[in-house]
Amino acid sequence: MLNIQKNIPLAPYTTLKIGGPADYFVEAHNEDEIIEALIWAQTQKIPYYVLSGGSNVLISDQGFRGLILRITNYELRITNASVIAGAGVPLPLIAKKTAEQGLSGLEFCIGVPGTVGGAVYGNAGAFGQETKDVLESARVVMPKKDCTSFFSNHKQIPNSEFQIPNHGDKNQWVTTELPKNACQFAYRESIFKSHKNWIIVEVSFLLKTDAPANCKKRMLAMLKDKTTNQPMGERAAGSIFKNPPNAKAWELISEAEMKGYQIGGAKVSDIHANYIINTGNATAEQMVMLIAMIKQRVRVRAKVQLQEEIQYVGF
Repeated sequence: MLNIQKNIPLAPYTTLKIGGPADYFVEAHNEDEIIEALIWAQTQKIPYYVLSGGSNVLISDQGFRGLILRITNYELRITNASVIAGAGVPLPLIAKKTAEQGLSGLEFCIGVPGTVGGAVYGNAGAFGQETKDVLESARVVMPKKDCTSFFSNHKQIPNSEFQIPNHGDKNQWVTTELPKNACQFAYRESIFKSHKNWIIVEVSFLLKTDAPANCKKRMLAMLKDKTTNQPMGERAAGSIFKNPPNAKAWELISEAEMKGYQIGGAKVSDIHANYIINTGNATAEQMVMLIAMIKQRVRVRAKVQLQEEIQYVGF
């Protein structure tokens, strides 16, 4: 039985520690519970939003008028070079566990806030690597009509037979396996950003074998780099903007003299200009104002239109 709660503050569930309450909130541990929550939202005729680790999102001060569905599937299975991870597995954890097993490919996740599901959703990356580089497939809950339509229109993509859980006539949701070539990955993009009702439940990675000592050495070097050059430990959401073609967002922001600029409790990091930190009492409104000012300054100075990597929720 799902424990659907009312009027739950969302700030504690985000890395920025900003955001008002959700009308309804539920944690789902597996695909059956996810589908049960989706059916409930359909029955109540309310919108829903899937929240993973709470990084890379900015939640409105007014919160979310609907159901926040938090994925808490933390299962992690490692067999030879194959890794199966639940969408809720924290990225630093999977980096450590795979490195300990002498598996290379996910070391870059050590300093990335968020979870496996969020990493696939946004094709997270660092140090020249991206999630897509090691992903084999993603297990996804989606509307039955979408599944039928998608594989009918993409006959070149083989899919395992999708399973229809027995939730009665009201259920129009199915689970299926999407291979990597079906995920339409690009820089910080995936098919899931254009199909927000497709929910990642579990991910399969295929890594390369190496000596555990080598994996740990690479991982620790990446962590040291991030600790030195990014505001680790601060209340931040990760990178605010995508890098434009042939440029670095942080360099453009620095050149626009926005480093250290502050509106209320929202401040452009002195360490890395593509991070905005919550100094303690920032509001979502102040964050939005600061983001807008950065975009305007960079547009005037560099003739470049920055695009947000951060996702807005409840606006």
